[in-house]
Amino acid sequence: MSLTHQETGNIPIPNLSDPATYAEAVPRAALAEIQRRPGLHWVPTTIANKNGGYWAVTRMADIIAVEKDTTTFTSTGGPAFPYTNHSPDHPATDMLMLTDPPRHSYLRRAAAKGFAPRIVANFEPWVREVVTQAIDAVEGRPEFDYVEQFARTIPAYVIATVLGAPHEDRAYLVRLLTDFFDSAQHFEGLEEGEGTSDRIIPLLEEITEYAAKMQKVKLAHPGDDMFTELSRCVERGEINQAEYLQWMFVMIAAGFETTHTTIGQSMRMYLEDPEIAAITDKAVEEGRTGRVVDEYIRLISPVYQMARTATRDLTFAGEQIRKDDVMVLYYTAANRDPAVFSDPDRFDPGRPETDTLAFGTGVHRCIGAHLAKLELTILWEELRSRGVRLELAGEPRRGWSNYINLLTELPVRRVR
Repeated sequence: MSLTHQETGNIPIPNLSDPATYAEAVPRAALAEIQRRPGLHWVPTTIANKNGGYWAVTRMADIIAVEKDTTTFTSTGGPAFPYTNHSPDHPATDMLMLTDPPRHSYLRRAAAKGFAPRIVANFEPWVREVVTQAIDAVEGRPEFDYVEQFARTIPAYVIATVLGAPHEDRAYLVRLLTDFFDSAQHFEGLEEGEGTSDRIIPLLEEITEYAAKMQKVKLAHPGDDMFTELSRCVERGEINQAEYLQWMFVMIAAGFETTHTTIGQSMRMYLEDPEIAAITDKAVEEGRTGRVVDEYIRLISPVYQMARTATRDLTFAGEQIRKDDVMVLYYTAANRDPAVFSDPDRFDPGRPETDTLAFGTGVHRCIGAHLAKLELTILWEELRSRGVRLELAGEPRRGWSNYINLLTELPVRRVR
């Protein structure tokens, strides 16, 4: 991929399609400069598109407009760059993230009710137990990797419990999910016009094989869990077998990564910025942990972007959009849009503006958003109540991705 820069105003605009652009930090200044310009920003690339590049959409109002118009801007081409330009016979074509209404609405109904706010609120006792077990596991260890011990373990164990996976499968799921998202960082095998790394398909197959195995187990030994509920949906003819497997992949994978990223990146921000640490401590002490979590999620934006594909020629935001043009929706820019957020780069849990695009919007809004917030809220509460004080013990290590705001290592030291 080209590493050439494009000039916009006085700020050089790096190639937003290149993971190297995000290797040290999110290119905030460049995204803000693009946001200030009229219209959209064209990113030339030969990867995962038909028209020689894609449109970078950075303003919140424009992103919401694209996501609301599922007729003009389809998800069927692929959910995010570079996983776009899927062919109709691609194995992922019928996944929830690659469908539009009415099919998307039909598929979503099967499991969405299990993640409603009132249902998720009842998860609090056992989620707190998962968090306290993670804290107990590092007791007596002067140094450890926060990503490994907390960011990977907590969301993997939580989603395993929601699904009804056996306790002994937890470590396997942590390994499987870590391998899957590690593979998503690499671009080897991405040929021109192709949108998926060959590394990902075997892991996708392993996840669906596990889901098929658990389906048989749960039909024989049902429980109060999502494996059982969706297996019964297949039996009742409400969804078919392929749809069951696709749903399981979405819940296993999507239920892990955004929470994994936010747990790690929020602690990195806390440890690197004393002002953020002081604001966080005060808010948690005052019982405003939920607002702290919302602000971390806004500033981190665990998913940089999602994508849609134009189904026809049109004019949008002053630009001539061609049929099959890919529209990459930069949530990470929209969540700092000065037209929406006052002093957008400031960490302020008390800010009146609380709506963000961190979990998407419209019909594709993440069904696990409430669960992710619950996990993060409980973690910050328990760290404070248990008197866990940490400091950096080495350099944080970022992932290699233009899609997820990955943090792969966060070495920390206990402070007594």
